[in-house]
Amino acid sequence: MKELLQINGMYSQSVHPLLQTGTPGYIHSVFQNGFNIGMEDGLIFIGGTKNGLLPFGIHVEDSLVPKLVSLIKQGEIVRYDSGMSALLFSTFYIKLNPKHAYHLYVEPMTEHPASLLRHLKAFVVELIEDNRPTGADISVEHFIHCFMKESFGFCSESERKVLQLMDAASTESFSQIDEVLRYWIGRGKGLTPSGDDMLVGLLAVDAVTEVLTDSFRLHVTSLVENEALTTDISREYLKYALKRDFSSVVTDVLHSLLQKDTDSLDERIRDLLRVGHSSGLDTAFGILIGMLIIRRNSNCHKKL
Repeated sequence: MKELLQINGMYSQSVHPLLQTGTPGYIHSVFQNGFNIGMEDGLIFIGGTKNGLLPFGIHVEDSLVPKLVSLIKQGEIVRYDSGMSALLFSTFYIKLNPKHAYHLYVEPMTEHPASLLRHLKAFVVELIEDNRPTGADISVEHFIHCFMKESFGFCSESERKVLQLMDAASTESFSQIDEVLRYWIGRGKGLTPSGDDMLVGLLAVDAVTEVLTDSFRLHVTSLVENEALTTDISREYLKYALKRDFSSVVTDVLHSLLQKDTDSLDERIRDLLRVGHSSGLDTAFGILIGMLIIRRNSNCHKKL
């Protein structure tokens, strides 16, 4: 192994079971900022920290990413050596130190779900000031007016579908849940379609507040695990979100929303909004949807 280049990496504890199966993996997909390895029925992202730490990530120094990308080939076999605690490639290996493992699991909060709304107005202001439509071509400002008016005639088709998602999230009706989830899962362009990013944001709110019904949560799980409705990468994010495991840019926003002051909130929201072309905004919009469900369920009719 001396002839191989050694790279040091930090990793999510959640990927460790995939590494320990003893089954070789392969290069699944390659990007400018990293690449994915397929192992068993899961993916492991290897790359820098531009988009934060991922729940299925192994992260190396940003400056090393271009070199590693240049050294790999699509489909290349990858093996994990438990004795070395290293992921072995043809020309390099990534050494994984347990001291550098992280866990992004989100615990349910003990307070009433409405306590997540203390910074709702500040959250909305940041999304509106971003001044971009979501990947589903929804203006956040217009959607807020749509939500407040509670009038379908004022809303666009996409906005009506979001309102239907909010209704489905609060019901036990299988047909209602199934219809709206099949509309949103996989909807949009890119490696992580907008509808999926939005659902990840909604699941992030549920992870701390448990605002979704059991039927809704179970059916998302069933569709994600048993049907090919979206991309492999997006499916992976949804799988981890259902286990309360999210990217650090998402958990940072959640933690800031739960603080009594807003000192770090604006910066954390902007970090999330910078992710991808619209992925960060779509995820933030999903968080907003979750907060609005809590607001509606709390019978709180005051202005935002």
